[in-house]
Amino acid sequence: MEAEEEVRKDLLPQNKRADSVVIEASQISVSVKRISLPEFQRLPSFSQVDADGNGKIDFFEFKQFFPDLPEEEVVRIFDEVDVDHDGQLDRVEYTTWKTKAVDFARSLILPRNILAEQNNQKDLYKDLYSCTPPPIFMFAITLIEIGVFIYNWYYLSNNGITLYNYGPPPIHSVLIYHPEKRYEVWRYVSYFLIHSGYMHIINNVVVQLLLGVLLEMVHKWWRVLVIYFAGVIAGSLATSVWSPYTMLAGASGGVYALIFAHMSTVILNWSEMEHPWIRVLLFSIFVTYDVGIACYYEYYLGKETIVGYPAHTGGGIAGLLTGIYILKNVKWERWETYLWYASVVLAALLVAFAVAWNVFKQDYYPQNKY
Repeated sequence: MEAEEEVRKDLLPQNKRADSVVIEASQISVSVKRISLPEFQRLPSFSQVDADGNGKIDFFEFKQFFPDLPEEEVVRIFDEVDVDHDGQLDRVEYTTWKTKAVDFARSLILPRNILAEQNNQKDLYKDLYSCTPPPIFMFAITLIEIGVFIYNWYYLSNNGITLYNYGPPPIHSVLIYHPEKRYEVWRYVSYFLIHSGYMHIINNVVVQLLLGVLLEMVHKWWRVLVIYFAGVIAGSLATSVWSPYTMLAGASGGVYALIFAHMSTVILNWSEMEHPWIRVLLFSIFVTYDVGIACYYEYYLGKETIVGYPAHTGGGIAGLLTGIYILKNVKWERWETYLWYASVVLAALLVAFAVAWNVFKQDYYPQNKY
């Protein structure tokens, strides 16, 4: 990776084309015999060697990075690298020599299995981050949610209703999930556009932007869209089964899907991530806190809360399962294939159960109002 990054940084036009410089394999092999692989891997960048910053490396600047070699050996290496024999190394000569020498040394010295393993380092999860295409989905859906919130705030204000941090919800809206109007099936999805109070929407949009944009930069917008709406639908289905008399508003189902989708990426790309345990630790702290608060209010205080924990749970499960079979996997392992199939089957069974429950258990719900 370091050598590849060096090529991208150093092989910029410098009054000479990179393909005009040819380093013969014989020259590389001679250098390899004199310098060990670890020394090659520690070779500095052109700008580090070019101490005076004049765009050229003279012999004395070159020599200081090989203190353990006899001077005559350094002279021979310098002459090999100095392709045009002008007594100085330009950026292209040095970088071309360094890159090709390291690759050649690795192919000679390292066992084949270790070489393949090191080559796979270019597949590290962090290298997948990109702003091309830009993460448009999370910004777009957030703007739509804010727009709907402003409209509802305006509607409530004109009807003499003051909106506070946590309410009241706009129960008049045709978008909110209403257990007495389940026949309006769009409400199972559209409820995520409705928020109950200022803090409700602020919390949701901040979290979804922080987590959703990071997912989009790696997995692209359409995968995040699928995960987000899978969480939204699962949130309303879980609420309808778990708490049949509860109205539902807010994007928490989608937000929790994004949170748990990050765990899907950890499961699939553990070996390709740097410090994956940090993600697991942060996730564990968050889930412990959320579950702890729910249990505290429900079982210790005996109070009902306005927080839609069934939606959180449904959205989280949907994000985890959907993420496993739709998010990018840097390197597939055999066990991950089995996990993929298990996730698909489990998600399908859960959705089928919830839909069937809504359709065939009409006496479980309040009577429909038309």
